[in-house]
Amino acid sequence: MITRAPKGDNRCRYGDVVRPPNEILLAERVIALRHRLEATDLTPGAVVNSAFGELVTICCRTPDATATATLRHVTAHAPAIRAICATGETALEHHWSRRIAAAPDPRAELRRFPYLGNYRDLVRLELGALAALGVPTPRRVVVAGSGPLPLTGLVLAADHGAEVVHVDRDVASRHDGDKVTAALGLGDRVTSLCVDLAEPDPALDAAVARADVVVLAAMVGVDGPGKAAVSARLAAVLRPEARVVVRSANRLRTLLYPAVTPADLPGLTVLLEVHPATDVVNSVLVARPEETPGEVAR
Repeated sequence: MITRAPKGDNRCRYGDVVRPPNEILLAERVIALRHRLEATDLTPGAVVNSAFGELVTICCRTPDATATATLRHVTAHAPAIRAICATGETALEHHWSRRIAAAPDPRAELRRFPYLGNYRDLVRLELGALAALGVPTPRRVVVAGSGPLPLTGLVLAADHGAEVVHVDRDVASRHDGDKVTAALGLGDRVTSLCVDLAEPDPALDAAVARADVVVLAAMVGVDGPGKAAVSARLAAVLRPEARVVVRSANRLRTLLYPAVTPADLPGLTVLLEVHPATDVVNSVLVARPEETPGEVAR
């Protein structure tokens, strides 16, 4: 039976047992999941998949008030948890990319990927945000930080007819991404570059200069200075009518991906922010290149 806690105590009593408030229990669970994952090599498997699944569920489905309170108790753990998530996501994508590319029926194997629906939902959210600003479905897209299983670009190419350039600085990620692209028969619409976004590169400049939209993956530039360097790099090349879709995170979801603010995006003007309350993990910022005084005068 639940009895009233002492005045000023926000814990509930079950008989003689004092139960901590939900945010304390959730914080303890998040920290326990961090330690469970740190005890593994993050290779996809039952233990790792279960732990990541529970962590994502906590981050996405906790009510806002509880999520805000919980985050205060786990802020010190956030950088380590984000690093674990980045490593785990990369391992998962390599695993599935190779599995899809080697399958007798790659498209059927892709449909077995447990997060395919999430990617499609995120792309629809981003296209909807662009449409809300009067931007049509883009014909030419650069996906910056495409990863070894570049589903954003593949969904844009296969489902929305876009011409896509994948950009990733990691050779192994580019290799696996190219293999799965070819296996899915999308090589006529999707190309790739192995480039560090913070470094000068004529091929990258040309791709960005042609793009209608650049999608900036959540883990590209994992902190404010990193985001700023990439943002300034893109802004110097983008056409004035081009748009940048920047993936971010909000509340507890910042344990999974870094939050991005307009201040992190020099050279860009943020036009819209979207924070979904669904199982889509990422928030989305849509930005355009800053207008120069000459452009404003015209």
